[in-house]
Amino acid sequence: MYLIPAILFSGCIVFNVSLFLEKRMGYSNKISKKISFTIFLAYVVVIFYTAFLSREPGSRKSISLVLFETWGCTFHMHAMFIENIIMFIPFGILNPLLFRKFRNARVCVLAGFICSCSIEVLQHITQTGYLQLDDVMTNTIGTILGWLAWKVGFYSKCHLGS
Repeated sequence: MYLIPAILFSGCIVFNVSLFLEKRMGYSNKISKKISFTIFLAYVVVIFYTAFLSREPGSRKSISLVLFETWGCTFHMHAMFIENIIMFIPFGILNPLLFRKFRNARVCVLAGFICSCSIEVLQHITQTGYLQLDDVMTNTIGTILGWLAWKVGFYSKCHLGS
């Protein structure tokens, strides 16, 4: 069920690593920007699929506003918690890579937070996912980690690679 999203997500990671290496070596052209945008669109599709199409509508109805409630005590619950962080790392990398205004950490993190809140509310309305404060927190942490990864790559290209 998650094979196609996993393949697309893996492709995003591999491409971004290769893009990072390409920029470190000083190669840059418009085709890489187009490919990055294509990867971004694929990422949006994966997020949409995972959030709304991977579960039957009406199957999830509850709300949890307790922080760390989803951490639980099993390996599976820990994995789901961490998965929510990992799921938004590309958001924090791809947005500043493609859109200049997202190079500001506050703008990028706020956008990740708003996007996560929107997903949670829409999942609750469509009953395709639980509305959980933990998801908003972990997705926002993922955005922060992604932005930091982008910043390290951008900084090293601008200051160390030049």
